[in-house]
Amino acid sequence: MEFLYFLGRFHVVVLHIPIGLVVVVFFLELLARREQYRHLAAASPFLWGAAAISALVTVLFGYLHFAEGAFEGASATQHRTFGTVLGVAITAVALLRTSKFAGLYAPVFFPASVLMVFLATITGHYGGNLTHGSAYLVEYAPQFVRSMAGLAPRRPPVTSLDAADPFLDLVGPMFAQRCSSCHNSDKRESDLDLTSYAGVMRGGETGTVVSAGRPEFSELLNRISLPPDNEEFMPAEGKTPLTDAQVRIIEWWITAGAPAETTIGALDAPLDSEVEGLIRTEIGLGGS
Repeated sequence: MEFLYFLGRFHVVVLHIPIGLVVVVFFLELLARREQYRHLAAASPFLWGAAAISALVTVLFGYLHFAEGAFEGASATQHRTFGTVLGVAITAVALLRTSKFAGLYAPVFFPASVLMVFLATITGHYGGNLTHGSAYLVEYAPQFVRSMAGLAPRRPPVTSLDAADPFLDLVGPMFAQRCSSCHNSDKRESDLDLTSYAGVMRGGETGTVVSAGRPEFSELLNRISLPPDNEEFMPAEGKTPLTDAQVRIIEWWITAGAPAETTIGALDAPLDSEVEGLIRTEIGLGGS
């Protein structure tokens, strides 16, 4: 089974091939509609065939990758569905384009190429949700766009240390920046979602990862504090790690009881000058 998982991970490599071929097919079919570029149509059957073969291989690898079990949620389902539809549709058109009936259906191939570009775009969008989180594209969008995507208004800039929410303004954005590409609601590696406070406190497949008030028993803190060359260090796979200052702030947050829905000023937890300086820098208030 592990060998199938090994093959499945090549999905993220081969998927670029059918996307590129779909774009090439679209422009070829577009140009071939003009008299001076009519000769380009001779390459159309080969390109459709290549796009179909690469799409089917990509879909197969995608299903193998999906079998690992780390993908769930609406984006995962939509990515798989549209990817499958794209593979089947390209294959159907390729079979027609390379058949003896191709001449009878010549007017169909340009609209078909437009449809393939559309399907590839939708499939890629949901794939991007899996790797970057569903809010990635609209994170900095105007609020009316965020509202259409079902997102709450962005939090206003922090102007006072005492008024900052320890999770929403401080720790949560760190997780979103460095951890959410693997631990989000659609791609929950180790069944762990770090995009919300509830997800952080729920933990993953091995249990809780944050033990409020007990940093020494918090697996999340342990993983991000390991030497980068340790195989259990997080984030994995060469992704940009949290800074030493961010790790220290997360340690303070856990020690303080992993608070949320409150303010730093309302906490009873001591805030020494070192941590205060780190927090001020992290939320953009300066180092002192």
